[in-house]
Amino acid sequence: MDKIIKIVLFLTVILSACTSDKKDHPLKKGGIETYAFGKVNQILVVSDSSLWTGPVGDTFFYYFAGPYILTPQPEAIFDITHFTPQAFSKRGSRKEFRMILLVADMNDPDEATARMIRNDLGEQKLEQIRRDKGCSVVVGKDKWAKNQTIFYVVGFGEDKLADCIASHFPVVAKRINEEDKEIIEATVYQADLNYDLKAEVLGQLGLELRVPGDFKKAKNNTQLDAIWLRRDVRDAHIGIIVHKRPYTSKKQLSKAGMKEIINELGTMVSSWIVDSKMRVDDVNLPMFIETTSLDNKYAVVGRGIWEMDNDFKGGPFVCYEILDEKNGQLYVLYGYVFAPGEDKRNYLQEVEHIIRTAKIPELPKAVEAQDQ
Repeated sequence: MDKIIKIVLFLTVILSACTSDKKDHPLKKGGIETYAFGKVNQILVVSDSSLWTGPVGDTFFYYFAGPYILTPQPEAIFDITHFTPQAFSKRGSRKEFRMILLVADMNDPDEATARMIRNDLGEQKLEQIRRDKGCSVVVGKDKWAKNQTIFYVVGFGEDKLADCIASHFPVVAKRINEEDKEIIEATVYQADLNYDLKAEVLGQLGLELRVPGDFKKAKNNTQLDAIWLRRDVRDAHIGIIVHKRPYTSKKQLSKAGMKEIINELGTMVSSWIVDSKMRVDDVNLPMFIETTSLDNKYAVVGRGIWEMDNDFKGGPFVCYEILDEKNGQLYVLYGYVFAPGEDKRNYLQEVEHIIRTAKIPELPKAVEAQDQ
């Protein structure tokens, strides 16, 4: 019975993901609200065939189907399904997709997609776009189903439209990723939290981390001051090593410094092969790092691939270093994926979602005064 209740609750969360503040009334079937469907990173594009098979379609694919950073084998940033407006309207269920992009050249009077956009946005809005920059992306919500997002990608002329796709890609991609987060959240925490491991990480390392309920402790290395957490499913194994060390120099926040720390933590991870250990493989693919913030603190995130010494295993990783300058500590959360023969992008996003729940709790003032 408990298991059935948990499944029902999980499905409820999934259906309520990406809710909109807009009070539109989505289509109803038999008096029941229709909810949008679609997995994370999936987008449906509606455009006329002549536009899609030309330079505009090429530009769209270059950006939206470009390589996701960073996986061992190329994987697209988004999974794209294309329909002409005729095919899109032919089957009603296609209108219930969660992420829809309508792409049209508004200078072409024969484009069916342009007529759809004109009906939705109106002449006044389109005239404003034409007079301004000649291209724009307008976002709509819940037109055909609840929890649906629609991007109207419009340009007056194919050159303007191609420029619009290129210049607006970062904003559109960010919006899609933000909308996807609630589904990722529901997927990652469908088994609730592992409260024992959450308490162990907090007690030993002084870091709050929302450890998913299906994660287990693989190893606790008190000498390294690191805890290795892992989850095993049928087709994949994902792990996170949580670690704390004194902050001693800026070198620790460099690419070389992060690589050194990851290789040190990798000695905790081994296979059945004697003397096997995990390390960064920056020979076959480069390791990238960039600055960011986490829990309102300065952080560095690194992405790359790992390999196992003396064994034929490898996969992608993401590593966050969070600087607690006030207390002179550096927190490291190293997450990796091992999924031979499977796509790894979505697993990697789940790992990063968990890592980004990390928070460094403020010490009570009485404790701070006592330490001083």
